[in-house]
Amino acid sequence: MLKSYLKPFIATFCLVLAGVGVAGAADVASVNGEIITLEEVNRAVMNLPDFQKLQQEVLRRLILNKIYIQESKKAGIKVEKTQVEDGFARLRAGVRGGEEAFVNLLKERGTTEAELKEGIRQQLMVNAYLKSVDEKVNVTVPNDELKRFYKEQPSLFNKPEKVRVRHIQVVVPTDATQDVVNRQLTKIQALEKELKAGKDFGELAKAKSEAEDRENGGVVGYITRDSKVAKSLLDAAFSLKKGERSGIIRSLDGFHILEVMDRIHAATLPFEDVKESIKESIVRERIGANRLVHEQAILKKAEIKQLMK
Repeated sequence: MLKSYLKPFIATFCLVLAGVGVAGAADVASVNGEIITLEEVNRAVMNLPDFQKLQQEVLRRLILNKIYIQESKKAGIKVEKTQVEDGFARLRAGVRGGEEAFVNLLKERGTTEAELKEGIRQQLMVNAYLKSVDEKVNVTVPNDELKRFYKEQPSLFNKPEKVRVRHIQVVVPTDATQDVVNRQLTKIQALEKELKAGKDFGELAKAKSEAEDRENGGVVGYITRDSKVAKSLLDAAFSLKKGERSGIIRSLDGFHILEVMDRIHAATLPFEDVKESIKESIVRERIGANRLVHEQAILKKAEIKQLMK
């Protein structure tokens, strides 16, 4: 599994492997001793409903990346060998299973360390080229525009009311007989008596709740009125004050007792607190729009022959 800091290199890895030939007979899985080959996987993929659409999108990206590589070379962009080695080391370290697993992965994909390093070098060139394209965009966002955005998009800056809840549950299957329902009701009623007698809610949840979150004292966390929670539970949670406990509530999956641990009222974030993030968002959007214009321009002037139908 690749670590999060390796995301910038994943595209490189895929592009390199796409360009170098893949061993069709590579084994990709074994089921009770019977092998599934990469060729079988590829045939199955080709039968997917959206395969051609996906194939054309991948081709478009490969074409664009090839043009970017050419443009970066024209711009005289250079990449230090140490940068390539660093990228390669990070990519290799991110493959679960260590060095042996990484070597086997390259063999399965029919590529070499040298080819992968060349792909990394080319992608670093492209990254530097795109950075230079972005830096040419002079984006200034006046304060009036920031305020207008703030006023026109109120939903982005509204913090909804939310409550932090914990619960105790006894499960009632959807196909339960009335005897089972009655037995589970008796059980939750006994738990409610323990709470009324002063038993700690969290300790009781750990000991006797049947919910998956019982190990952490039945803590569900913060929920809003839009959370995917049964309406009966939402209504109860938002009717309680901090520290208050509900009675017994029936839901589709059982009986519950809720306790509100914290309550945060709805609020609107002040303009001064969010204006920098608004500015960053607008700048990113305009830089992205400029990059699309640049992309269309270089695609238009390139001589492209698509041979795949």
